[in-house]
Amino acid sequence: MKALLVYFKDYVKEAFLGPLFKLLEALFELLVPLLIARIVDQIIPSKNQGDLVFVIVWLFILACLGVLVAITAQYFSAKAAVRYTQGLTDDLFAKVMRLPQDERDRLGHSSLVTRLSSDTFQIQTGINMFLRLFLRAPIIIVGVIVMAYVLNPQVSLIFVIMVGILFALVFGVARITAPAYQGLRQQLDRIVALTQEQLSGMRVVRAFSQTEREASAFAAENKRYQKKQITVGHWAAFLTPLTYLVVNLSLLVLLWRGNQLVSMSLLSQGSLIALVNYLLQILTELLKVAMLTTNLNQSFISAQRVLAVFEAPEEDILASLPQVTAAANKAILLDHATFQYPSASEPALSDVTLSLESGQILGVIGGTGSGKSTLVQLLSGLRQISAGRIALFCEGRSPENLTTWREWTAVVPQKAQLFRGTVRENLLLGMTREVSDDELWLALEHAQAADFVHAKEGGLNAAVDSFGRNFSGGQRQRLTMARALLKQSPFLILDDATSALDYLTEAKLFKTITEEYQDVTLVLVSQRTRSLAIADKILVLDKGRQVGLGRHDELLDNCPIYRDIHLSQNQEEVSDEN
Repeated sequence: MKALLVYFKDYVKEAFLGPLFKLLEALFELLVPLLIARIVDQIIPSKNQGDLVFVIVWLFILACLGVLVAITAQYFSAKAAVRYTQGLTDDLFAKVMRLPQDERDRLGHSSLVTRLSSDTFQIQTGINMFLRLFLRAPIIIVGVIVMAYVLNPQVSLIFVIMVGILFALVFGVARITAPAYQGLRQQLDRIVALTQEQLSGMRVVRAFSQTEREASAFAAENKRYQKKQITVGHWAAFLTPLTYLVVNLSLLVLLWRGNQLVSMSLLSQGSLIALVNYLLQILTELLKVAMLTTNLNQSFISAQRVLAVFEAPEEDILASLPQVTAAANKAILLDHATFQYPSASEPALSDVTLSLESGQILGVIGGTGSGKSTLVQLLSGLRQISAGRIALFCEGRSPENLTTWREWTAVVPQKAQLFRGTVRENLLLGMTREVSDDELWLALEHAQAADFVHAKEGGLNAAVDSFGRNFSGGQRQRLTMARALLKQSPFLILDDATSALDYLTEAKLFKTITEEYQDVTLVLVSQRTRSLAIADKILVLDKGRQVGLGRHDELLDNCPIYRDIHLSQNQEEVSDEN
């Protein structure tokens, strides 16, 4: 937890002033019962109206000062809590961005979203309440016990016993609810994950008329969350009536014992009234302590979840990679390359061996789950190989570190990723050099995207919605293609990046790439054998294993799986034409 305390360093003043003003508020409140006792014991019997007005004025002044210091305390506490959470959330997001892909998969994307939003907000709430109450409540409770002892030592024992019982109840309930709150956060992760899945797959859900099924699945998950929330709520709510019960029983004992002491002239009536007021003050503060304990319990659990992200190992993109020497024309080398996901029982990619020369085209094809996307992630440096060897070469040298590796590769993902902003901002994503408008338009022309960008109002400054929702699937793919071409990397990886394009547009695109980017080594992942016919080598994958490697014509003769894919696609094309 010490790692999280560092975010207070810039807000020490606010974190100090908030509790300090709350302390002043508590002291003002402790004086009120003494003034009331003076009114009852001295002023009313003497019928001195001047003293009565004087004390009432002081009570009014104390009330105004109490309001003023309370507002000031609220301001400083809230400022410290909000600014603390702002810095924490910024660093947490930056940490998530630096996590390796395997670690993000282990933590879960939905869990990371919850930790960045709900957990950080819970920490903010806990800090705000802590700064406002951690001095006020103890000072009120201790001060009341001291005042009770000053007024009558015998009666003060009632206060001590009551406070001891109530603190035992508060911390007992806290120990019971702590595991339940942890379960609630995990259940919330599952709800977020389910929500993300349903929203991202909304078109598929509607296309297959599964809206009611998905709604039922969400309702069931939400019902489980509700049951856990109700269980925790019962325990938390149980604390308030218990507190009232203990305090009211203490009040009965106080009135009974106070009446005896008053009748024996060992306690004045005003002192008894003051003691009753002090008892009610303790009731209020203990209810606040119960609420503070519940919130701190949840905040502590949230802090542990956030801390787990900070303690996760980062991806060292500057660490030196083993240097591999190769011929000047060598571009890609895979030597018995094997990769297995951390939680998988079998490798996603197993014993893949091939080599490619600079400027050549490597085609990759295979059925669903054959390992194509895994190979793309390995080639782009997003994941590290489990066994064997994988290497890229540029002018005979391999990359020094992951930063260089990723600078060498330009990837067009299977699912086009656009960000809210403008066309220009999306094209310039990740650019470290100055790029002119002419270069932007040239990249768009090569990606067959210049026509519809011209047609958009604003051209390069045309607005792009989140995820590129205001563009069609084919337009999104061509914009991401232009972004990759603009990077001018020696390796261009297309992960089924033309699936939304018609054959004519795809043919124009490949023709432009092969003519204008002859020095670029192209990795082309596609489900269309017709698209892969231009490749110098085609890798055929099946269930993560290499089952074929060669040119299009060679594979038609000696690779049954490739031939079956090709024949099935030709039959579909003939059927479509008929």
